Amino acid sequence: MDNKSLRQLEARLWASADNLRANSKLTSNQYCMPILGLIFLRYAFSRFQLVAKELMKERPVRRGRVMPLEASEFRAKSALYLPEAARYDYIVKLPEDIPSQHLTGHDGKPLNTLGEVINNAMVLIEGQSKQLEGILPKNYTIFEEELLRELIRIFNDAALNEVGGDIIGRIYEYFLNKFAKDVAQDDGVFFTPKSLVKMIVNVIEPERGILLEQRCLRLIQYFKGCA
Repeated sequence: MDNKSLRQLEARLWASADNLRANSKLTSNQYCMPILGLIFLRYAFSRFQLVAKELMKERPVRRGRVMPLEASEFRAKSALYLPEAARYDYIVKLPEDIPSQHLTGHDGKPLNTLGEVINNAMVLIEGQSKQLEGILPKNYTIFEEELLRELIRIFNDAALNEVGGDIIGRIYEYFLNKFAKDVAQDDGVFFTPKSLVKMIVNVIEPERGILLEQRCLRLIQYFKGCA
């Protein structure tokens, strides 16, 4: 993807997501990490699809049955193995009436909202990588169902199917910079960020700044490490 196409994609995704926030009751501060989490969820699924396709090319067959993919094979290729409930296409295809599906989470408890489904997906993904433990957002129940469903649709953009980790990492950083400005405006503060780390520390409350800084940077490093 060339720079012009990437800039257009970044702007299109941001405009769509920001328009939804403007019509909600959520502040930029509340909106920030969940949106970044959805971008990561979308990235993880794209990466999963690409690696699964590669692994299936010469898949061994035993007793007429194609051998199932295993998590260790994905780790060997610097990719996350995603349980079905943590795959983006699974979430996209869920009907609006979530309770009718009788879903249960990782802890065996029923999942009755789309927010609960996504929270569960984040827990399942963290379970696949110690590098991600404790850094993915799990507060999607603060979103109205219609808003959350529309956000899932926005990041289901076909342009993200074949892009590498570095490209989505750049989209992630683009959103992060945009959110920094919005959060600052929400708080009545104006500043010009000089670096990614300083930006994050300055716009988030002191007691949460270091935590969010580490979470954002670790996700960016994860994107680039898997490119």
